[in-house]
Amino acid sequence: METAYALVKLEFDDLPEISSQSLYALSSDEDSDHIIVDVRTLEERQVSIIPGAIDETHFERNLSGYQNKKIIVYCTIGYRSGYYTQSLRQKGLDAYNLSAGILGWTHINGRLFNSQGKATKRVHIYSRPWDLALKNYIAVY
Repeated sequence: METAYALVKLEFDDLPEISSQSLYALSSDEDSDHIIVDVRTLEERQVSIIPGAIDETHFERNLSGYQNKKIIVYCTIGYRSGYYTQSLRQKGLDAYNLSAGILGWTHINGRLFNSQGKATKRVHIYSRPWDLALKNYIAVY
């Protein structure tokens, strides 16, 4: 997975990022003022999301309410979220790309929830070559 993300990172060399471990710690801090934005498709989000994440549409509709928050953006590995993070930073927002995306989140055994709000070990990936989640997670594509 590190190799795949290293290739993605080449595209976003100077883009601020946050690690899955740091997001986990941030999410455990009740005083933290952050928002998590999932830029994956509806089909991907229906399989699973990182707890507390909102979709890009919801985020955009309520943009003014997030002006002073730390914004963490993710996708599968960090490519789509990298582009979205860049656009948010160009608008002056405090945005960070989640390094290695939801796949990196699985590597710290991060919790995932399905569309019914129940814990799941399923994670959407593009195709078999992208099956880079920890083996106790179930790849869906």
